Amino acid sequence: MKAKNLSFYKKKCDTLYSRVIRLRYAKKGIAKCVTCGKKDHYKKLQAGHYIPRNYLSLRFDDRNVHVQCVGCNMFKSGAMDEYARFMVKTYGSEILDELAVLKNKKVKFSIFDYQEMIDKYSDELIGLEMKNGCTS
Repeated sequence: MKAKNLSFYKKKCDTLYSRVIRLRYAKKGIAKCVTCGKKDHYKKLQAGHYIPRNYLSLRFDDRNVHVQCVGCNMFKSGAMDEYARFMVKTYGSEILDELAVLKNKKVKFSIFDYQEMIDKYSDELIGLEMKNGCTS
């Protein structure tokens, strides 16, 4: 059997984290886009990053990742003006500067780090699915 590499664990962690984010903000499986307000089933929505996820230091930061519809996240490139307004309203005016500083922090996750996050998000997902009446 082929050994799994770092990218395998990173992708698995991304998938779980996206589902956790979308379900955290769902009620009975329905969540709302933070930028336009569109409501839809969590499976049709996305986990949108304010600071792009290629900045590893913020990829799994709960203050940087929220529910967005496909239209805002993909077609409107994150709808950044609306996203910034949401961020300031939710976290206060200092959040944008704080994340801008944190994005430059050098972070390197090991397979072990990803495995720990996968375990954490898997456990959280079980509770969220039960709360929302959803199953994988």
